[in-house]
Amino acid sequence: MASDSGGAKGTTDMAGERDRALKLIQSQMDMAIESGLLRLRVEDQALTGETITVGGQELVNFGSCAYLGLNVDERLKDGAIAAIKKYGPVFSSSTAYTSIDLYSTLEEKLERIFGGKILIPTTTTLGHLSVLPVLISPGDLVLLDHQVHASVQLTAHALRGLGAHVRHLPHNDVHALDSVLAESASKHRKVWYLADGIYSMYGDTAPVTGIMDLVDTYRNLHVYFDDAHGVGWRGAHGKGHVLSQVPLHERMIIIGSLAKSWGAGGSVLVLPDGEMAEQVLLAGATFTFSGPLHPAELGAAVAAADIHLASERDEREEELMKRIDFVRERLVESQLPAMSLERTPIWFVRVGMPDNTIELGRRLMAEGFYPNVAGFPAVPLGMDGVRFTNTLYHSKEHLEGFMDALARHVPDLVVPLDTDVDLR
Repeated sequence: MASDSGGAKGTTDMAGERDRALKLIQSQMDMAIESGLLRLRVEDQALTGETITVGGQELVNFGSCAYLGLNVDERLKDGAIAAIKKYGPVFSSSTAYTSIDLYSTLEEKLERIFGGKILIPTTTTLGHLSVLPVLISPGDLVLLDHQVHASVQLTAHALRGLGAHVRHLPHNDVHALDSVLAESASKHRKVWYLADGIYSMYGDTAPVTGIMDLVDTYRNLHVYFDDAHGVGWRGAHGKGHVLSQVPLHERMIIIGSLAKSWGAGGSVLVLPDGEMAEQVLLAGATFTFSGPLHPAELGAAVAAADIHLASERDEREEELMKRIDFVRERLVESQLPAMSLERTPIWFVRVGMPDNTIELGRRLMAEGFYPNVAGFPAVPLGMDGVRFTNTLYHSKEHLEGFMDALARHVPDLVVPLDTDVDLR
């Protein structure tokens, strides 16, 4: 009788690799937690946006994704409070049955901004899990950018289980995408390419125009962009990085966050037509079997949409770009090992090793700044570093102080790569 020892051995090897990876992640997490850098609770009686208080220490917050400074805006608070007074803290029903009319109000405003047909998932992660398993069929080819967000990677596991063929491609490599399409597109009914608009760790952007050129070349290629970090601060009325580069295409889907730059909660799913939206509502599991956005989130999101539809949003983007350009100039001037110099509000300075990264985090906090320390698996092994953001809460003094601190401490701690890159 034939033995399946080869299969059992393969499973055992995979389990061993998983256990080793988990132990590595746990050891690094423990180190960062013990150093007071992760899983912190802020102690402020009221937040103003500029700072957070941790362990009795006031820190300028360089870890916020509220890029336009709307998350504590009084108009958003008023919208949230009014919604709670009218509907209570929660409307406890699946939206498949009933939902409050703020959904309709928000959908109408978002359609004016983004075009297409709008759905409003409770989070981007639940949005992925609703739309992709419905629209991607068994036998379809799914191509993922290697650095696409972890929530999209999670959904890819479900797609593989449904019978799709899933492959990873090198990061932002349009040539590699073209090569795979030339070889494989004709063998599948549909091909899907999944990418971020702005990548959440390094702040670099997808080569949107190059990707869409391939959409025009390959008639069965569909694209799905997670533009969570682009929606709000970028593009006309905050329509995001992707739609600031190209118009909505009939084979393009975009999802964005309403909980980052937008300042409220939930997410926005932009579909090219109503038929596709109805298909997702009919069969998208998380639209039926998970709860709705809370009234406060909807009320705040509607108030934020009004700001985005006014000229004020453009003024806020202009002010944010000044801060972005200042940081970019200082990174170049100080020759710090930034992973990207694109004009986005997300920056990553590589240190290289977990111990040194944690030490840099400690030093920055001692000087009154809170950054995000990051290591494996958020970034590849050996690419540990500090991630920090620009928001409208940062004054010139905040930015100068933080960049001065980086320039002082990073050279002592960075572990060089084999090849030095001159940023000038």
